[in-house]
Amino acid sequence: MNWRRASLGLVLACLTGWLAGGAHAQQAAILDPGEARAIAADGYLYAYPMLVMETARRIQTNIVEPDTRLGEGAPVNRYTHMSRLPEALLHGIGSTPDADVLWSSLWFDVAREPLIIEVPDAQGRYFMMMAADMWSDVFAAPGTRTTPGGPQAYAIAARDWRGTLPRGVEVLRAPTPSGWLHVRIALAGSADLAAAQAFQAGFLATPLSAWRKKGASPSPGTYNVALPRTPPVEQVASMSAADYFAAFAELAGRYPPHDNDTPILQRLRRLGIVPGSRFEFARLPAVLQAAVNEGVQAGQARVRSGPEPRVGNAGLVMPMKRRGTYGTDYALRARSMRQAWVVPLSEDLIQARADTDSEGRQLDGSFRYELRFERLQQPPVRGFWTVTLYNDREALLDNMGNRYAVRARDRINMAADGTATIYLQYETPLEDRVRNWLPSPQSGHFSLVLRLYWPDNAAVEGAWAPPSIRRIR
Repeated sequence: MNWRRASLGLVLACLTGWLAGGAHAQQAAILDPGEARAIAADGYLYAYPMLVMETARRIQTNIVEPDTRLGEGAPVNRYTHMSRLPEALLHGIGSTPDADVLWSSLWFDVAREPLIIEVPDAQGRYFMMMAADMWSDVFAAPGTRTTPGGPQAYAIAARDWRGTLPRGVEVLRAPTPSGWLHVRIALAGSADLAAAQAFQAGFLATPLSAWRKKGASPSPGTYNVALPRTPPVEQVASMSAADYFAAFAELAGRYPPHDNDTPILQRLRRLGIVPGSRFEFARLPAVLQAAVNEGVQAGQARVRSGPEPRVGNAGLVMPMKRRGTYGTDYALRARSMRQAWVVPLSEDLIQARADTDSEGRQLDGSFRYELRFERLQQPPVRGFWTVTLYNDREALLDNMGNRYAVRARDRINMAADGTATIYLQYETPLEDRVRNWLPSPQSGHFSLVLRLYWPDNAAVEGAWAPPSIRRIR
């Protein structure tokens, strides 16, 4: 009897969804094509981060046991660790890797119960964490900047979970039942690697029901050989308009939109795109199908256009706006997602990138460059800063000394007037300049990334500007 009732309920639910889809499709029939095109373009930007997140989640959790060396993936609710120093000949670690941190991450699912996250005592070591929902917004950022010293314990919980947590465990409410947690751990070179790895190994994730129970062990994951391994951004870019919005409607029913998303959801409803309902693209009139396709193409172009710069259009370009949480700035959120994946809060990390010198000419190893910090103008941080050089494939540059970055901890040489200059060139400079040397390729394009961990307000608010990149010859 119960099975029959359940089956009848399923049939009624499917029928209701189908009828709702048909009703929305009929409403869309009266839309002006120009308006339909605009809705589709804006809707593409709005939906983009969640589709990339879901695609990445499926790829990175399609594994039996966690990868604890290169951080390539782990089953749901288990950490994967990048636990070795990045180097030029190490592949599979993504583009523009940070040579000064170890990192760990996990995809969480707290629909059934909270996940307890244990953080060991950092003992003065800098680290940062960020927890993001499936819309790519950061909702929690435990770490050196935000929490006191000593070991900590957090419970990532669904926003509607009601229950009792053990004493001393702080709840972090996740806007969506699934999401991504990322940890970055600072280390001071190879001599510090073992200690950093020991700290990293102390990060634990355990479902509430199994926490601190003897004999409890995580279940292995599963591997689906048929699941595509193409990068998420490429998979999403290849989706048709029909498939894109159908996937969005299904996912938005599983991962609740934010409260301030009502206006864009109302607009999408006019095209028949409703969270939790089936999107009937084929029911739209041909003229509106064409308009939606055109809107998706326009949305794709806007995603590819990249975030707007804050300071200048050449040299090191600072972000124009705060990152990590976006409100209703869906264009910035989508562009940030495509360009740099889930971006930490600006209070935790700011990244400035340079592909050209300060006169707009592409950086090329055939020339020498100088990056000069004026007196008292080194990056304002409470954590640390680094300048890292990448080759034309956005990988660390292979060089004899394995010098990939110049860092605050390097104690770079200062001139008598208080200025400090970083030398970007292929040839080894004079002995008194070697400490400030960052090797570039003998020829060909390269890029720079300046990272500011725990930046001061001057950098967050845009009052501080990065130095110019001057070409010498």
